[in-house]
Amino acid sequence: MTDVWPDMTPIPEGYYAIPDPDDPATMTYWRRAISPKASVLKAWPAKAWNGPAVPRRADVPEDPADRAAFAAAWTESRRVYMTKVIDTILAELDDARRRFSTFAIRCWSCGRTLRDETSKTYGIGPECRSGMDPAALARFCVPAVGRIHVEHLATVEDGPR
Repeated sequence: MTDVWPDMTPIPEGYYAIPDPDDPATMTYWRRAISPKASVLKAWPAKAWNGPAVPRRADVPEDPADRAAFAAAWTESRRVYMTKVIDTILAELDDARRRFSTFAIRCWSCGRTLRDETSKTYGIGPECRSGMDPAALARFCVPAVGRIHVEHLATVEDGPR
């Protein structure tokens, strides 16, 4: 299923990781793609699903009127969930990108696997950072990625705080 939302226009193309709006203990991954035909925000990787579960056929009412109300309620719950996702990404744009690269060990710009330590430290691969000022990367990206690593390691070693 593809989610297309007109109010996500300010989200740049790329990959993002945010805590699930309905379950903050779970990290969710998202990909924003922009093409001439569509502008989409999808769960990442391709077959992942976040948010309200798709109803099973057995859960759908038989009566057409009840079925329509059921579908409307589910669609509204999905819209509310995606609005929370978009708001969270917009509120934490850079952190969501860095978080994606930290937890997925992938570039926050293109999504490719990061292979060298410099790329993992910055959270962005050599091709994507080629035009960026190294001083700016060191000043902003390295400390943020380091804090996220420390928080993640503390959670893994000691349990959630």
